[in-house]
Amino acid sequence: MFLDTLIDQTTSHLTALVLPSQRVFWLYLLAAFVIATGTYIFFKAHEEGADRPDGVSKGLWGYIFDREVWLHRSARQDYVYFVVNGLIYAGIVSQLLIGAHIFYGVFGVTLDAIFGRPETPVFPATPLTAILYTLAAVMAADFAVFITHYLQHKVQVLWQFHQVHHSAEVLTPVTVYRMHPVDLFFTGIVGAACVALALALFVYLTGEPPKETTIAGVNVVIFVFYLVGYNLRHSHIWLGYPRWLSFILISPAQHQTHHSVEVRHFDKNFGLVFAFWDWMFGTLYVPKGYEKLSFGINRSEPNPFSSVRELYLKPFANAWEIIAPREGGKRRRIVMAASVGMCVAAYGLVFHAQRQVIAAASAVPSVHLEDLTWTEIARAQDRGFDTVIIPTGGTEQNGPHVILGKHNYIIHETAERIARALDRTLVAPVLSYVPEGDPATREGHMAFAGTLSLPEPLFQSVLEAAAASYKAHGFRNILLIGDSGGNQAAQAEVAQRLTAAWADEGVRVLHVGAYYAANGQIDWLRAQGFTDAEIGSHAGIRDTSELIAVNREGVRMRPVEPPEGAEPGYSGAPSRATAEIGEQMLMLKVEAALRQIREMGIEPRGAAGDREGMGASILN
Repeated sequence: MFLDTLIDQTTSHLTALVLPSQRVFWLYLLAAFVIATGTYIFFKAHEEGADRPDGVSKGLWGYIFDREVWLHRSARQDYVYFVVNGLIYAGIVSQLLIGAHIFYGVFGVTLDAIFGRPETPVFPATPLTAILYTLAAVMAADFAVFITHYLQHKVQVLWQFHQVHHSAEVLTPVTVYRMHPVDLFFTGIVGAACVALALALFVYLTGEPPKETTIAGVNVVIFVFYLVGYNLRHSHIWLGYPRWLSFILISPAQHQTHHSVEVRHFDKNFGLVFAFWDWMFGTLYVPKGYEKLSFGINRSEPNPFSSVRELYLKPFANAWEIIAPREGGKRRRIVMAASVGMCVAAYGLVFHAQRQVIAAASAVPSVHLEDLTWTEIARAQDRGFDTVIIPTGGTEQNGPHVILGKHNYIIHETAERIARALDRTLVAPVLSYVPEGDPATREGHMAFAGTLSLPEPLFQSVLEAAAASYKAHGFRNILLIGDSGGNQAAQAEVAQRLTAAWADEGVRVLHVGAYYAANGQIDWLRAQGFTDAEIGSHAGIRDTSELIAVNREGVRMRPVEPPEGAEPGYSGAPSRATAEIGEQMLMLKVEAALRQIREMGIEPRGAAGDREGMGASILN
């Protein structure tokens, strides 16, 4: 799972131009270009002088795409660093997704322990709650950026890594990625903690995971922030805000002064979105008008890094020499190698510790029964594990582009997320033989090669036998969750029949139908601008995106064409599918299941699907 996340994050990093979650998405860059054109027109009306950028005399194209900036040696370092840093950056983000889960769990348990879990929501979830959480998530992440940024300037060891970013002698939108991995990890882990705290508080007060208002999967506040000139922050294009607004929001000009080599600009304007953090801490600087700036660490040596290799390695040696000053005769490369080795080792230990914490919090190394020993299951039951999920998938055709086991991979992943969110819950092996049509008449999916089908009475018998097995082992809540439409009716009938039969024994069998039938996926896709024809039904955008998210190898990039005259077996526009859409589809399924399970009287303790992407749009 870590490797899959790593691949997804690396792909997102290297395809940033086409992803709304990335800061250099083409729409944000286009908006920045439009705004830059407006500043050119504004400054063009001024006579040449101190209050007008020199580049204006080069014309619009020369002003915005100044060769002296875009082809500068420092800019070329940025371009190479962006590509090389892709895998490292992705690894850090992958770690932070795990860290966010841990922080949320710790904060949730702590709130319950200190204040007790409210029997009824303190503030029932409303549209206002969604608005407040949307803003709270941004403010929590932004404060994390401010405080870590402040420390990176004030703590000398941290500054050795942060100066990699400040060593840029010219600013372009790519300079935002000129961040040392240590810098990224420090900012990200604090950000994950702050956003997780905001999420835990809202869950505690409202009793359910809050809805975040988004556009294209990005927090709406951040989307607007990126759209109104964010990419001019790292550029030579001057854009200041009115003085009153500069006390609320950080303008591109304010961030450019933060990069200035002028002493009066040192340690000013640490904020990302909001300026009031700087105002509160006395670090706010508001330019009165255009200021001609030079960028870098200082005037005497603006960029001490002669190569991309030094951007990575030199900060380790500098930091190590602060911690343990180098004795005469020791070679610098030994110090650098030792420092990097220690950092890599520490990184590995953090990852191992995070996995151990997750396992310890669950009291089992996995929530999947097939991955446990019988003694591990017995110990888990002693610790209160009384709920089991029986997930049902299917083996059916999904067009020429998607493998037959699509449902099995998806339900395996979503059942795990639901189990972790519920706590004290295990997951049975996925039932992959389900009703798919009559083999004799070859109706439905049975018309396509490879589909497997059980008669519905036999499928019900299998469900009953599985539920009886888990009842015999002491599980009190048995949840039937199906990823395929053909499974739903049988699950509902079996659940009703067994719950009535076992009522005196205190055992419930529950059909979680909202997971499939009331998950809001189509409404979400419509809100993103997809038509019903594009969305389709079987093996379309939804199914294909979900499988890309959990098992990208299951979607064929070059599918084998159907035989001549044969139906393709899918509907919609699966070519529009992406891993990001898939994550949203999975989250909606998990949230729908958790809502219904809560209504059934089984109390979820975690957030919907552990919300892997929380805070990502602002921390990426």
